[in-house]
Amino acid sequence: MMKKEYTLFILGFIVFFVFGFLVASIYYSEKEETSWGRAYTVSEMLGTGVMNPQGEEFGKVSDFVIDTHGRVPFAVMSYSEKSVAVPFGMLTYSTEGKHLVLDLARDKLDSAPAFDKSVLASGKSVEDTYKHYGQAPYWTEEVSERMQDSPMEAPSSEYAGP
Repeated sequence: MMKKEYTLFILGFIVFFVFGFLVASIYYSEKEETSWGRAYTVSEMLGTGVMNPQGEEFGKVSDFVIDTHGRVPFAVMSYSEKSVAVPFGMLTYSTEGKHLVLDLARDKLDSAPAFDKSVLASGKSVEDTYKHYGQAPYWTEEVSERMQDSPMEAPSSEYAGP
């Protein structure tokens, strides 16, 4: 009788171990999808193509704007015959295609003001750029509160206006 109990104990232990291993692997595989992921340097991103979700090319990243807090409010993109600033939070990286995706109608880029780095000194001009794309600047109250709750979240809420 003792041998049967010992065998059941060993089988129970094995089942418990396998179950624990499966639960842990599922948990960590889900965590992996939302974890840091691969980081990219600015030099790797310069010249990266920007496309819409349908695969049509908009242009290429020519520069980034970094504020005094170390955040990236804009990617500067060569588009048509001009450079335009696009809120960085609107861009996603496609690892399959090795390009950035901008889910935006082409007419919004057509009507976007040409990027002029002198406007960076004017908070109003920077906010106007965000408004053009229907985005709330990350430093606005609504977005700042959300960023405090979840600092890794991209700042891409719809802009409701003043």
